[in-house]
Amino acid sequence: MAKLTFCGLRPARDDLFDWILSLGPTAKFNLTSSGLTEPALKDMGVDTSFEHFASEADTHERAFAEEIARLYHVEPENVVVTAGGTEAIFMVYSVFGAGGRALVPLPNYPAMFTVPRSLGMQVRGLSGRSRLSGAMLGLTDPNNPTGLGLDADYLDRLVRHSNRGGATVYVNETYKEFTFPGNPRTLFDGSGGIITSGTMTKFFGLGRFRVGWILADRKKARQLHYAKWGVSGHDSEYSLWIAAQVLRRRAEFVERARQAYATNSRLVRGFLDETTGVSAELGVAPFCLVRYEKGPASVALARRILESAGVLVSPGDFFGAPRSFRLCFTATEATVREGLEALSGFFNRTNS
Repeated sequence: MAKLTFCGLRPARDDLFDWILSLGPTAKFNLTSSGLTEPALKDMGVDTSFEHFASEADTHERAFAEEIARLYHVEPENVVVTAGGTEAIFMVYSVFGAGGRALVPLPNYPAMFTVPRSLGMQVRGLSGRSRLSGAMLGLTDPNNPTGLGLDADYLDRLVRHSNRGGATVYVNETYKEFTFPGNPRTLFDGSGGIITSGTMTKFFGLGRFRVGWILADRKKARQLHYAKWGVSGHDSEYSLWIAAQVLRRRAEFVERARQAYATNSRLVRGFLDETTGVSAELGVAPFCLVRYEKGPASVALARRILESAGVLVSPGDFFGAPRSFRLCFTATEATVREGLEALSGFFNRTNS
């Protein structure tokens, strides 16, 4: 059985979660959510009847794992079901990294460096001079907060060097579906040197269902299962029943996401063209990191934006990216349009 290291946990504050949860309800235009809005499941052919769910055999976790295995061309034994993407991050770091070293390139999703810190890991940035031996490498692909996909050649070299040095590469693939690859893709290759995770929260819009997964080789997957039993035991069977249906109708959800990204990304490009003192590069995910020329540090600036324009954005300092903010465009077209108009007005007044 795997040796698990959950004792001595000293949770590091996640400023992003605190920011969104405390200020989200006060915003007229909340542009902090990185996941698509919840779909009308019945309209998309998904059976939501609890009575129908309850009448079926209690094998929904296995059925969901089999759907993930089919999509990614792995075995069900490679799939560990989790309560969303956040539990996946905690599980991977706690089982394979607690007390060790984590190399996390910045900017990055805060949990990718706050979780290992909470577990007593030494957290450092990743550079060409980093000592990989025995470390855990924590990556997000596409990157959060930039929305940009990681360079394939860079990833290939990194994985090869890590394997030679005995390092474990963990890639958070929460936004991988937004690359619209046709068939789903993952960096997990069946080996023990790389672990990936995904979620139904962002691309599919099932945030309130809390369903995610980890892909790992059989030995590591078994260790993760042992840890899962000790942390949350079992996931919501109803959520898994819904999620499995969504995966079977994946093509319709892909088209929904494609249309939402195309519409709202055009609005963001218009915002960037019409707004002075800001710049950003749009990637494949439905958010971008906006750099600004004038103004205070990112937290103070974001508070001014909220107070003056009613728009809530996520300060770049939370991701390790000073003098910037993450702008998400996953809300309805009307909310994104009106929010960007208010945000543009704020910067044009400030920089005039």
